Amino acid sequence: MIILLLGIASIYTIKTMDEINQNFNYHVEYDQKIVNFENIKEKYEKQSNVFERLISEKNYNDVGNIWIYNTEIKNELKDFNEFVVHNQKTDEYLFGNKSSELQKNFDSFYELHLNYENNVSMALNYYYDGKQSDFLKEYENIKYLQSELFTKIETIKQTINSIPDTSMMSIGYIVDNFQIFELMMIILLGLITTMLVFFLNQTNANLKLEIKNQTKNLHELNEKLKKMDKKRKEFISIASHELKGPLQPIFGFVELAKTEIISKQEALDGISSIAFHLENIANNVLDLTKIENDELELHLEKSSINSIIQEVVSSEQFNPERKVPIITKFDVDVMLNLDKTRMKQVFRNILDNCIKFTESGEIKIQTHLLKDEKSIKLFFTDTGPEIPNEVLPKMFKEVVTKDINKVTGFGLGLYISKKIVDAHNGKIIAYNKNRYPMFEITLPLLTFDLNWKVSDKSNLEKELEHN
Repeated sequence: MIILLLGIASIYTIKTMDEINQNFNYHVEYDQKIVNFENIKEKYEKQSNVFERLISEKNYNDVGNIWIYNTEIKNELKDFNEFVVHNQKTDEYLFGNKSSELQKNFDSFYELHLNYENNVSMALNYYYDGKQSDFLKEYENIKYLQSELFTKIETIKQTINSIPDTSMMSIGYIVDNFQIFELMMIILLGLITTMLVFFLNQTNANLKLEIKNQTKNLHELNEKLKKMDKKRKEFISIASHELKGPLQPIFGFVELAKTEIISKQEALDGISSIAFHLENIANNVLDLTKIENDELELHLEKSSINSIIQEVVSSEQFNPERKVPIITKFDVDVMLNLDKTRMKQVFRNILDNCIKFTESGEIKIQTHLLKDEKSIKLFFTDTGPEIPNEVLPKMFKEVVTKDINKVTGFGLGLYISKKIVDAHNGKIIAYNKNRYPMFEITLPLLTFDLNWKVSDKSNLEKELEHN
């Protein structure tokens, strides 16, 4: 009997401690969701700031921020809806009869947000079409809907604040039940108080140790999640930065075609070229993920190095950013065993970088065969500004940016280029020569996948001599 009563006491004590711990964790998460919901108002205000800037200045690049904020708003609404409104545990333990009222207020708010979102889309369409008066009129409707949304937010907050903390999840409820049980146990176990105290002390010590260990584990897990979230935000920032740049020239070609300054065919050729560059940038962003996960693969084939360079140069003929000619000076052509697509990606990244920073003069590409060293060197140089000394050591890091004549950054291209050249057992460096930037790539006459095992040394030497 005594063992049974002690067992019941220990089980109920552990259950109570678990409920208190669950209550604490739940309310921490709940409070965070409420704070996130209140941040929605800030996102609406940021959208208004973007609209104000659109009125005062033409800046198509700023339009994307409106939809970024809109996506953040919808994510906050989704989290709030799932956690507070549709979570059955929340209804039962925390809100009680306030659940239906909160559901109604939230549904009304979400419907109003959808109307707001449609008006934003319509206003931006007017903006793109150059219908300034319609755009301003629609913006007035947007400001009115925003004020309605702010009122709805306050209504939801008042509903939440009016919820009494007298539910099954409240500390008071849990403690009251435990006190009743404790009184019953004192009456039933008066003769075994000493044993019970000893047992509870032992249980309490174990629980403290377990809580301490769990707290430590949660702290470590939280740090890992923070690092993952930081990487996610960095990736989104990098992708947004890299993909946003080429969009403006596309709008430029469209406007030039509309005003018949250039022919439609010329505009299509220009847009096609930019789309090609967008594809290259998208590949760079995707390659970044592969590189970080050690998933970059090479597909080797025999290819003419001069032909690869010439293809890349030809693809830049319609690049609207190019202001200077591209001159090539080739040494004896050689066939290399390499990944043609990846190597074209390397050359295009470097060439695009030269084009970006060169306002006058020329861009030159040269090759030089080193028979004794069984390698070939490629030189890319332009007449743009020197690479700053503080940037040179970081040229091939993941992200390098520097304001040079109001042109920003080296982006991901050089970082990915170095990884591709390294995978070919080559070498890429950058330096300044005669006050001009110089990129130098060295490739062995026989390149091979790093995972390929060479078992016959004599065959390798014969292949080198053949090339």
